[in-house]
Amino acid sequence: MTRENLLFQGLIVLVSIICISHSARIMYDVSIVPEHCLHAKAIEANYTPRGGEYEIGNLTVYESQNRAAKRVLILVYDIFGMSTNIKQVGDSIAELYDFRVVIPDFFRGLPWNASNFPPANPLDIQNWLEQNPGWDTVVKYDILTVINAFQTRENITEVGIFGMCWGGKISTLAATEIPEIKAAGLVHPSSVSNSEADGVKAPMYLLPSSGEPDMLPFYEVLQQKFGDNCGHRRFDDMSHGFAGARGNFSNPLNVERVEEVIDILGVFFNRNLNNTS
Repeated sequence: MTRENLLFQGLIVLVSIICISHSARIMYDVSIVPEHCLHAKAIEANYTPRGGEYEIGNLTVYESQNRAAKRVLILVYDIFGMSTNIKQVGDSIAELYDFRVVIPDFFRGLPWNASNFPPANPLDIQNWLEQNPGWDTVVKYDILTVINAFQTRENITEVGIFGMCWGGKISTLAATEIPEIKAAGLVHPSSVSNSEADGVKAPMYLLPSSGEPDMLPFYEVLQQKFGDNCGHRRFDDMSHGFAGARGNFSNPLNVERVEEVIDILGVFFNRNLNNTS
């Protein structure tokens, strides 16, 4: 066999291997991330937020340090408000995946007191939420205000949303009622029922944790609507709230799982928000 034939056969084998490997890839495989992400530490204990706060109308927002990006993610916190953990997750997604991440302060500086958790009476939280800004009265308006600010001031139209616990519920409502929301992520969401999937109008990634209801029926409805352009990953080794204010960012496994959340959402939003906006 000539040297040319050997080289040609070798090339055929190499191309076949590449094609097979690409065809076997799973959408949202967290191993397929930008090169710089492979060498960057996303989560750390004793974190100092890198972004800053400013006002949009009467709403205070925290924004990540990446002010040059052309796509916006609205991060909806849990009931504990503007925690350092929440800010760190937002900063990490902004830095690693080239987004502007904005955290609106829906509670206007008056979140649930973390020292009173869990409360003696679980209904106390429900009653507290009913007395705080509701979706129809304040929160929906706040989200629209943020979107409008980026549209009118900077001509940014690529907007996604993701939230934790209470923020997961808000993100579901936003993906149902706000057409400008093009993708949504739910991280250990609270009070989200599978029946709500019928009204969702944007692709979603579901990230429930242990002890939370099965969200596979929700996911099946999403698949019928959006095909493979959605996702589901259940963290059975993590308790509710692991990526939010009460997550233990000094625990190696907790850190590993939070970094996985960041990678999953980063890849998901990259696929659903136009990189050239």
